[in-house]
Amino acid sequence: MKKFSLKYFILLVVLAAIFSQPVFAYVMSSTNYRVQFDSVNNAGGIGTSTNYKIEDTMGEIASGSATSTNFKLRAGYQQMDQSTFLTMSVSGSPVVLSSIGGLTGGESNGSLAVGVLTNNSAGYSLKIKSTTDPALKSASSSFPNYPAGVNSDFTWSSAETSSAFGFTPEGADLVQKYLDNGSICNQSGGSDTADKCWDYFLTTDEQVSSSDSSNDPTVATTTIKVKAKSGSQNVQQSGEYTATIVITGTSN
Repeated sequence: MKKFSLKYFILLVVLAAIFSQPVFAYVMSSTNYRVQFDSVNNAGGIGTSTNYKIEDTMGEIASGSATSTNFKLRAGYQQMDQSTFLTMSVSGSPVVLSSIGGLTGGESNGSLAVGVLTNNSAGYSLKIKSTTDPALKSASSSFPNYPAGVNSDFTWSSAETSSAFGFTPEGADLVQKYLDNGSICNQSGGSDTADKCWDYFLTTDEQVSSSDSSNDPTVATTTIKVKAKSGSQNVQQSGEYTATIVITGTSN
């Protein structure tokens, strides 16, 4: 029996989103300007001095902050003018897969969950990539990347004469490439069928999830499922195989 051990070391690149200039949706624009928020009031403006800056409005109705278990309301221009944040969390990392028979073949599966929380009114994007090509490697051998085409494959399909390593994402915010109609992936308006739409890790960012609005205070979770498989007619060199995956979350 030849033993394969797979580990994921997750690097979350979120500092640019946390410390970058706030990004908002906008209500109107022209060639040279964007108006982030508009307000109907009696008076207001911006005042500055050597040490202070003030923005004020007068005459707005029903402005202020209100919260409940599921919602946060910031009514009025000054209440809405706030900095954005984006936080990420990972559950199930590193992923350690079970051993696979080097001569007899077999498969091993694992998963990790990535949570994203942002108050950015334009939402977030979640991207994933490998640091190597192919992604899953040992000191002297590798698993070829899963042989997906332009679209992801609805059902995992790899030759019995070779090995392969790939992934499929699951969650409420998946991009179109990973949505299906029950038999074909990359379907506009499709759904997320469990354990379907398999793909391979690129060495450049591949978007897997996105939203176009704030999800605060409810965390949006994307689960990354991975599979390593060696066919029954394949001989895979023994060793410990490792893939290093980078997951990046940014504000839109």
